[in-house]
Amino acid sequence: MITVRENIDLKPFNTFGIQARCDRWIDYTETSDIPEITKRYGTYRLLSIGGGSNLLFTRDFHGTIIHSRITGLKITKKGAVHTATIGAGERFDSVIDRCCDDGLWGIENLSGIPGDTGAAAVQNIGAYGVEIKDVIETVDCYDTLTGKFITLTCDDCGYGYRSSIFKNSDHRFIVTAITVRLNEKPSPRLEYAGLNNLSETGIRLTPHRVREEIIRLRDTKLPDPATIGNAGSFFKNPVLSAEEYDLFLKSAGGSGYTDIPHYDTPQGTKIPAAWLIEQSGFKGRITGNAGVWHKQPLVLINATGHATGQDITNLENEIIQSVYKNFGIHLHPEVEHI
Repeated sequence: MITVRENIDLKPFNTFGIQARCDRWIDYTETSDIPEITKRYGTYRLLSIGGGSNLLFTRDFHGTIIHSRITGLKITKKGAVHTATIGAGERFDSVIDRCCDDGLWGIENLSGIPGDTGAAAVQNIGAYGVEIKDVIETVDCYDTLTGKFITLTCDDCGYGYRSSIFKNSDHRFIVTAITVRLNEKPSPRLEYAGLNNLSETGIRLTPHRVREEIIRLRDTKLPDPATIGNAGSFFKNPVLSAEEYDLFLKSAGGSGYTDIPHYDTPQGTKIPAAWLIEQSGFKGRITGNAGVWHKQPLVLINATGHATGQDITNLENEIIQSVYKNFGIHLHPEVEHI
């Protein structure tokens, strides 16, 4: 079923709580609705969004926004391994809760991340040592260029750090469902600082026990978007080549910085953007209507509830310039700007 509304206020549909409008908003409940929508309204200025938890409206959107309400969770058992096929319109955290209820491991570390399932696959969401690409088997989507429904394997999706073919193709693909791999055999991922103590408690671990700890950790660091507008982590953590990291150490060491946090990855050395932002003096800073969260400087906030997209981008640019001046590292936003 297709529901069309004109000239819609977007504030309720983005977790930043930014006041903006779109020419047209369309909810749809069936995969077969998508070709009808594109036939009726075209694909120019057509934007597909989920829960609005990873985007920033910088101005009114003069086009059509479509929002999936395709639901459904089907779990298929293949021995100890299960697959779960999830409609793009399902709230992903609710899916995690239901899978944990069934004692299935694999996505519990992604608990508490707001947003819909389709958007989770687009963004390649990640937290506490796990990315959704680690468990994705296939992604079903509609190709607006060819007008065909297709199924992509995980390799086809071109996943990288907070990136995918979906983010890099100018909204060509509209996700309708994803299939993830789960396991009933205990397989907790506790490498992340703050989680490794779980294995030392002597309490039998379950997916729900890990989920509860993940949510507790998130709540200590991140503001609730329902009360303080934000889009979670605003910047990507920069990954430096060996040569870049050596230059960074020399520069930072010369400025008196020691014990710099870093993580080795196959792509290079990752430096926490939160550390760079905090060392540049932005933790807890409020500039007009926008600010930096006092518990986690990676999070930009709608401090007064009245911030515009321009308020947020002004603060974003100030942070980028300051970090580059201090450390020679250019931060890149994780949040999509519309």
